[in-house]
Amino acid sequence: DADMTSVLSDGYSQFGSEMSLNHDKHKDCRNCCPRRCLLISCAIVLILGAMAVVLACAIIFGIPPKQPITRLCKTTSGTNGFLCDDRRTCLTSTHLCNGKVDCSNGEDESNLYCGDLPHSLPKYLVFMCGNQRSWTYIDRKCDGKNHCGDCSDESELQCPSCSGWKCVTVFFSDCDCIPKSRCKDNIQDCSDMSDEKNCTM
Repeated sequence: DADMTSVLSDGYSQFGSEMSLNHDKHKDCRNCCPRRCLLISCAIVLILGAMAVVLACAIIFGIPPKQPITRLCKTTSGTNGFLCDDRRTCLTSTHLCNGKVDCSNGEDESNLYCGDLPHSLPKYLVFMCGNQRSWTYIDRKCDGKNHCGDCSDESELQCPSCSGWKCVTVFFSDCDCIPKSRCKDNIQDCSDMSDEKNCTM
């Protein structure tokens, strides 16, 4: 009996020690939980605070507008062009607002660019004529045709020297330079007939 009592006593003693250890572990967890919870709570409060500040700024100052897409590009002829949304297609200025969709998303015919010509077009696609009321597309400048009516788009200030035949022209659509291909073609282009008499091919 004494041995049995001793065994039981040892068992209870061991069980009691285990209970005590488990109790200490729970006590430690209770101590560490508030620390962890406090850190998580602080992080959540900081995130919510930052979101509140951003929202307040958006309400007070307004949401910043979307940055405009840069449309400037160089065409194969070296003139300023219009870059489509695909960031690959570069249109000459005369392809804008001509009633034909050339960009895959149709931005070349959109109201954003065609709503108030020429003011709605990017400035680098427009040439303002000498009278500052008329205008033409930039790639029509120095093409040998009088698009402005006063030849300011074909003036020596804007264009390289005449590569054709220089004279006072007969037709309103010409300025003071006709292409050599029109020399001696049996059509009078110069008022003094020099394009048919003196012009060399």
